[in-house]
Amino acid sequence: MIRCKTVFLFMFMVESLACLLPLVSQPEVVRIAALKGPTGLGMIKLIQEKPLLAPGVRTEFFAYPSPDVVIPRLLNGEIDLAALPANLAVNLYNKKIPYGLAAIIGNGVLYCISTDPSIKNLETIDQIQNVAKGSTPEFILRHILEAKGLQGRIKVEFRYAPVELAQLLIAGREKTGVLPEPFATKVLRARSDARIISDLQEEWKALYPDTPTYPMTALVVKFSFLRSHRSLVDSFLTLYRESQDWVKRNPEEAGILATQLSFGIEREDAKDAIPRCNLTFVPAKEARPVVERFLKILLQFAPEAIGGKLPDSEFYAIP
Repeated sequence: MIRCKTVFLFMFMVESLACLLPLVSQPEVVRIAALKGPTGLGMIKLIQEKPLLAPGVRTEFFAYPSPDVVIPRLLNGEIDLAALPANLAVNLYNKKIPYGLAAIIGNGVLYCISTDPSIKNLETIDQIQNVAKGSTPEFILRHILEAKGLQGRIKVEFRYAPVELAQLLIAGREKTGVLPEPFATKVLRARSDARIISDLQEEWKALYPDTPTYPMTALVVKFSFLRSHRSLVDSFLTLYRESQDWVKRNPEEAGILATQLSFGIEREDAKDAIPRCNLTFVPAKEARPVVERFLKILLQFAPEAIGGKLPDSEFYAIP
């Protein structure tokens, strides 16, 4: 009888510990990073609310102005999930930094703006200012011009950062330029003669109707965190989609919140800028064909931008 009681007590303790272990192993905080601007825009409601991902598991958000600030925190594994430029996500993975793709969360945000009434489309441009030499705006425009047979006819210059080019277009000191949102909207609102003469997303779609978007923004997850806490990752992804949907449905309110959080999108621009930010949510494995099309273009022009090769299947972490 004593032996039976001892066995029963032992089994009861094992079962009790089994019930408690998942609770003990849960982290107290999940650390999430985003870049300010369109990259992290879908996250702003979460940044404001700081929701729990599970009982006792809080969220901590970090919003950074540029990739060079967030990269060191990814290198030392401080961050569990992050919203990054898509090519940076691939570059980190190819350099053995253990983060994989959870979802594509933003497509193209590049627009060719002109105040010159004689310019109707890319075919009628002689000279254009572009931004961010050595990164996505250069490669996307360059590829489109080559595909349309315009590379030799159009002089492309890189003199200004986006904020400077927007100011010069507004002042009339430049006539035509490629700008990302929200700078494109800022020019369109400031000058009645400014027009979008080419949406580079639509140009891409015309070239590749089977993969009609180029992904600019990725949500990545630390592999060790995904393996240990898949339920928390799934909880965050659900909350992220709800936050992003709110931003898309309520651009004016989102603009107020983005202004409060210093996210680089001003309240008066948000109504027009947010729809042109092309926020999306495509799980990693589903997004793979679109991602690989985009990466193959980058490989042609700047293989170093993505670590020199296409990522293998392990990069696509979320089905």
